[in-house]
Amino acid sequence: MASETLTYPPYENTASKTILKSNAFRGTEGVYMLPHHAKEIDRLTKQHLFMRSTTENLQLASPITSGAKELRVLDCGCADGTWLKDLGILYPQIKFDRHGVDIGSDLFPQHSNIDLRPHNITTPFPASWEWNDSFDVIHQRLLVWGLKLSQWSQVLRNLYTILKPGGYIQLVEIEFIDPANPATLPQLHKQALMQKWSTASFGMDIDIAYKLGNLLKEANFTNVTKVQFAHGYGAKARSAAQRDVSAELWVECFRSLDTKIPAEGGIPGVAKDAKEFHEFLDSLETEIKTFGYEPKLNFVYAQKPVSPDI
Repeated sequence: MASETLTYPPYENTASKTILKSNAFRGTEGVYMLPHHAKEIDRLTKQHLFMRSTTENLQLASPITSGAKELRVLDCGCADGTWLKDLGILYPQIKFDRHGVDIGSDLFPQHSNIDLRPHNITTPFPASWEWNDSFDVIHQRLLVWGLKLSQWSQVLRNLYTILKPGGYIQLVEIEFIDPANPATLPQLHKQALMQKWSTASFGMDIDIAYKLGNLLKEANFTNVTKVQFAHGYGAKARSAAQRDVSAELWVECFRSLDTKIPAEGGIPGVAKDAKEFHEFLDSLETEIKTFGYEPKLNFVYAQKPVSPDI
């Protein structure tokens, strides 16, 4: 069972004038901690484009695109289908049969030539869909705030069932907190406490990006490979045009957590109530604009064995 890590240098997208960010909105499975309603579509689109700028427009990291003429693709946690729509733009040489699932249909466009369906990926896909062994590629992105740690193994088993033998699964998550280099700036230190609280309190795992490879192997996938990108915000954004607004949009995605702050105790080490929480986020935004924040963006892909005895 092969395992390999590829590290790409930072990408400077000087051509783009769009100010973007990365947050954890994409995907809405389970008890979703961050906003999931129609007005978030603009923010989701900006997130997607910012990730494209970080990865030099990479959407499919596995070698399956090499020489391919047709691919049947599923996006799990598809929101409004933006990732699927961009496949045809970024890979014009390939004819895509595009499908997407999300926990609900609120974000689906009224008119689309993409097959979008409501489905909770913690449960098996309906037999009536006849999806078993049918997809060449399955993509899933930023469900750190969407899946409980206990649900990941079942989700991967469900996805394994509908992937073709020889097909690829791709999981995209962010290493938000580096245990080898703990944050020393005061607001980034509080951010790490907030991120841990906002996941651990609800059974999720802020460090899931570090565990994807082992989870895939345990689910019987093989040829596990990680492709990693520096993913900077604020002062560490890829272009000067992105610096201020990337920090603003990053911080904005956490403001809805004010409704989840416990009346007793607040968020330990961060804020005792909603007022203190928003004051912290304002200070965090300033700190990121000044000094930057650069987590690592991981594309982890793996293959379903061609032969079941592998």
